[in-house]
Amino acid sequence: MKIDSERKGLAINILSLFCFLLLWHALVMMARNDIFNIPFMRLRDIPTPIETWYALLGSMFTKTYGPALTYGIADHTRASLLRVVEGGIIAFIVGVPVGIGVGYSKLLGNILNPIIEIVRNMPPMAWIPLAIFILVAGGSIFIVFIGMVFPIILNTVHGVKSTDSRLIDAAKTLGASESKIVTLVVIPSAFPSIMTGLRIGLGVGWMAIVAAEMVIRSPVGLGYFIWNMGDLGRYAEMVAGMIVIGVIGYVMNISILVLQKRFIRWVD
Repeated sequence: MKIDSERKGLAINILSLFCFLLLWHALVMMARNDIFNIPFMRLRDIPTPIETWYALLGSMFTKTYGPALTYGIADHTRASLLRVVEGGIIAFIVGVPVGIGVGYSKLLGNILNPIIEIVRNMPPMAWIPLAIFILVAGGSIFIVFIGMVFPIILNTVHGVKSTDSRLIDAAKTLGASESKIVTLVVIPSAFPSIMTGLRIGLGVGWMAIVAAEMVIRSPVGLGYFIWNMGDLGRYAEMVAGMIVIGVIGYVMNISILVLQKRFIRWVD
């Protein structure tokens, strides 16, 4: 029964995607033939799905393409992913301990909460001038860190505060030290929330790196790629890069969900 439901869901997903591509193609072709157009939008300049597909294949591994592009989409993707991984590792290393401390210790919470609440309301893009003008290197990685660290902190705090107080009381009754309570009771209980924070943060970090690469103008990266393709009027390649960004974000989200289910089962 469950397998049939999953197959039905997959079929609906595929049909939905096919209908979207068909509508996309139809709207562009009608605009090019002066049958239908959307006001204030150059719909005829948008590439069709087929044109986008061929542009994706043609620019995936190329090393020379015009004056502005010296890498293929695969190289740009690798560079962006590497920055997200580096920024994400730093955000996880910083965010989880801070979240545990703030959630478990009232004193630490009173000290850090005002700072966290003020800084987390600054969008990652607002930090780009700081990354450009003050940081010597690693500006894009810093933007990823800013985008990821606060979802991790806040979800970790939520997970820690949601820990069943009876478990903590039982551990204290058995003579467990504070460090053992944290490592053996609090962290396992908060683990699902930590993974949720990582998943949300990864999505924010992935969006942040693309925007940062557009502004910081890194020599290689998906944000740099789609911006330069737009400058050159190569809209098919630009849209292909946008689709790659969306697909990678989707895959990362699904991957975290799968890992979350497996690790939660292990913790239980």
